[in-house]
Amino acid sequence: MGDSCTNAPEALLGEFNASLIAEVAGLVSGRVQQAVAATALTTFSIGGALSALVTVESEQELQLVRALLSREGQPVEVLGFGSNLLVSDNGLDSWVIKLGAGFRTVEDRGAGAYRLGGSVSLMAASRKVSGEGFSGLEFAAGIPASLGGAVFMNAGAHGGEMAERIVRVRGVLPDGEVCEWSRGELPWSYRSSGLPAGVVVTSVELGLVPGDRDRIALTCADNLAHRRRTQPLALPSAGSVFKNPSQELPAGKVLEMAGCKGLSRGGARVSELHANWIVNPEKTASASDVIALVNECIERVASHSGVRLEPEVRMWGRGARAS
Repeated sequence: MGDSCTNAPEALLGEFNASLIAEVAGLVSGRVQQAVAATALTTFSIGGALSALVTVESEQELQLVRALLSREGQPVEVLGFGSNLLVSDNGLDSWVIKLGAGFRTVEDRGAGAYRLGGSVSLMAASRKVSGEGFSGLEFAAGIPASLGGAVFMNAGAHGGEMAERIVRVRGVLPDGEVCEWSRGELPWSYRSSGLPAGVVVTSVELGLVPGDRDRIALTCADNLAHRRRTQPLALPSAGSVFKNPSQELPAGKVLEMAGCKGLSRGGARVSELHANWIVNPEKTASASDVIALVNECIERVASHSGVRLEPEVRMWGRGARAS
């Protein structure tokens, strides 16, 4: 295990093959759903149907499913909590894998060392370790992500990020191989862990530090209160839409300077509370509405300040791409 895992070959992807449904279902005790509406699986409440949603409850099931789909050259996506995702109005002709309750494990190894499953809620993890007097995840208070997704994209806020507390990451590659990476083996950067494309994070080891329980709780409360004051948390959205051009120049600032606050297309609107959030207030927005708004924001900012914004939100399916 280690660096050799980062170069695992990926199969050439073909079209979605529905004839494999029964075979995949046999590997996961029937936990395959067809034509599942993305509106129920994403915090944006937008998107057409996913062709096949496969829920796996163990690492062995995940290995078997990934190996089969890889041999068959099938397209595969991985779904966490759907909090950073826009699905096309046309849906997705692909296999979508989701980690089930079997990956919501929390193991306290003592002295601030924790091993958590990939589908543990990042917010829940932050509450648990902070409540036990360990510091390191205060920044995550209020971030609605799965732990695996947060690690894969190196989620961060309030000056902190996942990379700072990672000891080891375990995951399954597209061909079914199980690999582990220590923190130092990964090229962490802003909103990227450097993990291989297509890997499913199954567990994470964190190293936290003991601290004053009351001070930690206060920091978490302050971070959450700040999010509630400055972000439209009560409305359907995918969180921050664009990556920050730099630490000194946040995306929200350049968007606001370019006059993007309050812009709307169909049912989608740039939040007047935070310009880097696009919301779906009436749950009537289409993915096309959001894409049109994303593109307009990119063009306005480029024209106003010369900055070319890069979307942070993942986009699945035909037509779900920013220009």
